[in-house]
Amino acid sequence: METLRKSFILVVILLTAFPWQAIPAAHAQDIQLDPGFDPNRILEDDDIFDVTGMSYDHMVSFLRSKGTLADYRTADIDGVPKTVPEIIWRVANSYKLNPKYLLALIQKEQSLVEDPHPTQKQFDWAAGYGVCDSCSMSDPSILQFKGFASQLEWAAKQHREKYLMQILVTGKTKAGKAPGLSFNVDGETVTPVNNATAMLYTYTPHLHGNLNLWRIWRRWFSVVFPEGTVVRGDPSGTTYLIRLGQKRPFASRYVMESMVDPNKIVTESDTELSAYPDGPTIQFPEYALLRDPEKRIWLLTDQGRRQIMDMKTFRKFGFNEDEIMDVQDADLTDYPISTPINSKTEFPQGVVLQNKVDKTYWYVDDDTRNLIPDKVFLTLYFRGRNIKKVSPVTLSKYKIGDIYTFHDAELMRGVKSSAVSVVQDGKLRPIPSADVFETLGWKWSNVVTVPDKVLSAYPVGDPFTLESMASSTTDGSSTSTPSLLTQQ
Repeated sequence: METLRKSFILVVILLTAFPWQAIPAAHAQDIQLDPGFDPNRILEDDDIFDVTGMSYDHMVSFLRSKGTLADYRTADIDGVPKTVPEIIWRVANSYKLNPKYLLALIQKEQSLVEDPHPTQKQFDWAAGYGVCDSCSMSDPSILQFKGFASQLEWAAKQHREKYLMQILVTGKTKAGKAPGLSFNVDGETVTPVNNATAMLYTYTPHLHGNLNLWRIWRRWFSVVFPEGTVVRGDPSGTTYLIRLGQKRPFASRYVMESMVDPNKIVTESDTELSAYPDGPTIQFPEYALLRDPEKRIWLLTDQGRRQIMDMKTFRKFGFNEDEIMDVQDADLTDYPISTPINSKTEFPQGVVLQNKVDKTYWYVDDDTRNLIPDKVFLTLYFRGRNIKKVSPVTLSKYKIGDIYTFHDAELMRGVKSSAVSVVQDGKLRPIPSADVFETLGWKWSNVVTVPDKVLSAYPVGDPFTLESMASSTTDGSSTSTPSLLTQQ
């Protein structure tokens, strides 16, 4: 009984004191921190605890694209041989952990996911559990943690049943880490903003190890959105427009709603959005009236800023002086100068005209008319606009421009085909699976059904896959193309 009691005490001590792999201490000034890395917010809580973060099939595809683990078999804790995905899936569901986190953990600790020829030692200490800076891997006291399945089991138990419960019950982990509680890590003061970050410093009490985890996470799981996507960060609640490889925050909800349909906003983890550099804030709503220091008045449109040349023109179009906002020149630099508005301008904000004879619709901007090929465009982009019916003669005085096209990030399907695509750079990019669709945060209710003759005018681009699924296999051959997604 005394022997059993001592063994139990030893296990408890190891649980709380030695959960990390040996990582040499480093001073903050010796570490090259990435611009997007926030030591106070390494991952979000859901990044660790969202068990639905990755499907089993996606995990298998992911592992197959990265290395050799998808088909590697080893004994589970019950002695039954299983594949690595089967063991990770069991552990993730047993302890309600995100499979993504377990993958990132074993990559951070032993490079297991991407190493084409991992050694037995890498498998034996996959999660770095029970090995500390001064420990020997041959120490009999830690041999019970040896083995791939045991490493995952103990690491998961540590996160869910130890660290998280300690924070929830006592307010901090046994190592003294907690949200809002400052401590020193490698010469830098860190104050975790969430449970996840406090737990990560408890598991790996070094900046470098956690920076590596963050880099792996960003490289693997940061979603690449189509141009024009509007995404809301979680948990920050900040809404961004994805444009030219940047995330541009909206200054207010009013500004955002003047430009996009709120129902089309997708939600993504702030951690994953950190891969996008911050762009300039979108400060003004569409069709805002702005006055610069030289007292010039500008109208913001989707083409840029248009100068209203005189107050007579200003009053002609019914603009209200009370709506003019005074701004600095720096506030206007993101808006290219477009065609000025003068007394000869007819439709400074654009207008939809319908031919009385053939019933066709046209979007007219200044002296150019653009054919609207189907009524679906009216619902998508001109809801609430008054449509003027005019004669063919009236229309003929405007020169014919390009056909009006779907905006970037629009989700499409044909009448006769259930395959779903996303519009990007004037092309239709097929979405290959429901997993890709749902990982991007898209909603089935936002898929627009379009006549096939309209869709046929668009060239087909490459399938829109997740970054992690777009890689080649380790032998250089391409992974098989999944069947196209059909709307569910």
